[in-house]
Amino acid sequence: MPIRAEPMPKAYPAYPYVEPVAVDPSEDEIERLIRDMLSQSPAISLRDGGTLDPLCRALNVDVEYAAPPNEILLDVPLDGRAVIWLPRNGRPRHDRLMLAMGLGHWMLHVPNTRQLHPKAGVQALYKPASPRAMTEARRFAYQLLMPQSAFISLWYEGRAMLTAETLNVPTQAVYDRAKDLMLTAEPGAA
Repeated sequence: MPIRAEPMPKAYPAYPYVEPVAVDPSEDEIERLIRDMLSQSPAISLRDGGTLDPLCRALNVDVEYAAPPNEILLDVPLDGRAVIWLPRNGRPRHDRLMLAMGLGHWMLHVPNTRQLHPKAGVQALYKPASPRAMTEARRFAYQLLMPQSAFISLWYEGRAMLTAETLNVPTQAVYDRAKDLMLTAEPGAA
């Protein structure tokens, strides 16, 4: 089935918008948020590296594919449904990571940003004015897709490529997660 590409909204739409406001969550707060989110939908399992589509549906977030230029990761219009925008010809592992980052913005930033700016839409850009919220969304994605205990076990029993394949994430994300967790030994080294 061919992927339908929608026209991407402009980065500066006709309605007022703001970029997500960073909230400085701790690792424990992110982990708790993910645990609570997943407990609301017990049939959804991310442990097998599967699709995030059921989780997006459960959170009422649409996923669309667009042709370049790809400027917007998450678009939350003032009076419309949230949409995570992915490149039409993206790679599945990268798309999965971008989806998780879009969900990170949705869960971490949109509620607070909407409270601070009730008359504005929210747009998380691929190249934001300030990287703080994007960094937080990435931390959320890493914890969602590469939970610490599973990640550490895979990291020490095998190679980074095997970890990336098992968790269905880009290999660079595996190295970044290992660095975040301060796992300095090479994977598979005793």
